[in-house]
Amino acid sequence: MLPANLTWPPGTTFFLIFYTAKMEKYTTGNTRQNQDVDISRLEMMRTYLTSLMDESNQKKMMQCSYEVLAPIYNGATRMNPASIFINTGSPEDIAYIRAKALEVGEEFTLKKNNHTCHFDGPNDQGRDTANTKYLAYTDTEISSLQKKEELHAGVVEARNIITDIMKKKEMIISFISRGPIGCQVSDPTLQVTDSYYVTHSEYLLYRMMTPERFSKDVETKGYMFVNYHSAGRLTETNVSADLKDRRIYMDVERFRSYSSNNQYAGNSIAPKKINHRFANMNNIRNYFGERLDEHMFITGFQMDDEVIYFGGAYPSGCGKTGTAMTGTHLVGDDLAKIFIDKQTGEVRAVNPEKGMFGIIEGVNKKDDAETMKVLEGDGNEVIFSNLLVSDGRPYWNGMGEPLPEKGVNYLGEWTSQSGIQASHKNARFTISLDELENYDPATEDANGVKMSCLLFGGRDYTTMPTIVMAHDWMNTVVHGAIIRSATTATEIGADGSEKRSPYANEAFFPGPLADYISHYEAFGENTSIDPKNLPSGFQVNYWLHKSGRGSLAPGEPDGLVGEKRDTKVWMRIMALMHLGKVKSIWTPIGRIPRYEDLKELFTEIIGKEYPKETYTKQFSLYVENLVSRIDMSLTEFSREKGMPDAFFRVLMTWRRDLVALKASAGAIVTPDEMIKYVAANQPKS
Repeated sequence: MLPANLTWPPGTTFFLIFYTAKMEKYTTGNTRQNQDVDISRLEMMRTYLTSLMDESNQKKMMQCSYEVLAPIYNGATRMNPASIFINTGSPEDIAYIRAKALEVGEEFTLKKNNHTCHFDGPNDQGRDTANTKYLAYTDTEISSLQKKEELHAGVVEARNIITDIMKKKEMIISFISRGPIGCQVSDPTLQVTDSYYVTHSEYLLYRMMTPERFSKDVETKGYMFVNYHSAGRLTETNVSADLKDRRIYMDVERFRSYSSNNQYAGNSIAPKKINHRFANMNNIRNYFGERLDEHMFITGFQMDDEVIYFGGAYPSGCGKTGTAMTGTHLVGDDLAKIFIDKQTGEVRAVNPEKGMFGIIEGVNKKDDAETMKVLEGDGNEVIFSNLLVSDGRPYWNGMGEPLPEKGVNYLGEWTSQSGIQASHKNARFTISLDELENYDPATEDANGVKMSCLLFGGRDYTTMPTIVMAHDWMNTVVHGAIIRSATTATEIGADGSEKRSPYANEAFFPGPLADYISHYEAFGENTSIDPKNLPSGFQVNYWLHKSGRGSLAPGEPDGLVGEKRDTKVWMRIMALMHLGKVKSIWTPIGRIPRYEDLKELFTEIIGKEYPKETYTKQFSLYVENLVSRIDMSLTEFSREKGMPDAFFRVLMTWRRDLVALKASAGAIVTPDEMIKYVAANQPKS
């Protein structure tokens, strides 16, 4: 049931409403026939836009329906560009965008064919959380973890900043499908920008549409996302000059974004996280308990004669892309649109993207062989950002080979003696997924792939075991909600301190957390899902530190318990647990794998010894830490209005059973002790 404070009817149209005058029938070449519009306004918009276009772009513009043309006209009259280019994603259009990105200096070529590099400004290297705000009506509730500004005041501020911002620049219009074209959950998305780098990146990351196809998709779905972006005034080195006026404002009432005076892709490429936020709000308002838009990778593992697909939600910078790449069937590394196939009773998912905007630090041949083949391949199209370039070759921290003595990075001239990192911790690469050997062609299937497992995790150095399988769906909901994670370099000003990160999606969900959690609960309880197809839930934690699992030996450096390549084993054991092909150990918070199964898999999959001592560190229950986490979660979520009672029942059950466990087995309970405890407390026949 839709929460009482969210009563927008299905199919609500979020277009900006223009004044109405005498309405007449009209017919245009490739747009909808016989639609009522204001003829005079339509012609006024076309006349103005035509004055800013050459003949080829005028022809493309004529394919736009009235609803699509209106926000283009609004943006053009506000931002005052010198010209307008309509990007359809055709080879000719993309060739023009690539050439212009090089001509104006937003990108520069590297030695290998189709490899370019882009530098953001020194202070424009991550998501600007301080200036990211939701614009909403006074009575529209927004997440307690996010910033809100009253809609009208925010729109006025945003419009004042972008007024004339494109003067002497070219405006680029792109028509994007956030998801496979033709998919029921794909979002029609209009991008307006003056950045050729942004447009080039979006070509690699998203599916481009013609204005005609886009207009028909908007008509069918009854909504679209509209995004206005400008890099603003540029310095001599082609970086945004007016960071004081950097804004990332999102109108969640009408699904419009205003992003100004920035270039970093996380702030400027709106179809990514900005429109991910809109999709979340759209689900709550119109598809309550039917669709999920998650900050998740989608990757499949070949298991005998079937592929088991995982969705994994980790905060940015916590290993999400690396984990996705361990799959044999890669669909996506960052975002997932999850929905119910009512014909089959299956939970299915599509990737709203078709490319990868990945963190490059630590990517190396040993751990990331598939990715490195693309990054080093001559001819594969790659955009690098914010790393070191020397003699036309890119270098980055953790690439597994010596760095050169000198080069150029986003700060300027660099030498090995400078004391400055060669690449930024949030340096990136942008590629198309189909360049990767483990790319799954099902990525383009409008029906999606069957989702079997949902994973939730973050940088938790002390508390959760490495893998916990949820007891049931409501336990899955709770595991996803209570994630806490150290902040990373993906956010400006991140200091490594721990913060709440529900579902690794807290930065991208506009509405109240209670509504999101109720929505999640309702999704798993939707009667359209065949119970045998309900995904298994896991909380995962690859970031346990030695110091958090017992005292360090004298002189022993702290670090991870385990290593990056172990992920392949973790994914395989979770697939086996989901399929019921291995036994597991019951604990109060979920089920954990057995040592004998993991030992065999470590040998089989990565040829590595797996000592019992390591297993014990990774899977023991540190009861006091867990109870502390539960108490913290109870306090935090009790402040959220409208939370479902079932959520607190799960937490209180965990707490009760952990306290009983501690009284019987002590503050640290090993897996072997857990087995004995369960055996001793089983009901007697």
